[in-house]
Amino acid sequence: MAGDENLKVRIRNAEGKYLIGEARNLGFTDDPLKALVFDYHRHKVAGQLEILTKTSGIVLETEPIDPEEIYETCDGCKRLGMPFDLVFDGEKFHCRDCAA
Repeated sequence: MAGDENLKVRIRNAEGKYLIGEARNLGFTDDPLKALVFDYHRHKVAGQLEILTKTSGIVLETEPIDPEEIYETCDGCKRLGMPFDLVFDGEKFHCRDCAA
């Protein structure tokens, strides 16, 4: 998974359920849309999961998320961008470059 700096992942357990919740109240669900989303590199997911396995024996795995599930498409240039970086003009979504 090295190489994609913006890789977003969900975390699954051995039963294929997805990690949900908050730091002190974690759980698992069958619904991937409810799953926590992690930035694979920024959150150091590989190292965190390795430590968890070594210290507790719990084995979890990552599932890459298709960028189109997270990012929005600019109606002008068709590039993907974070939703908060797009501007809605009443009809279409535009990146800051196309909205200018």
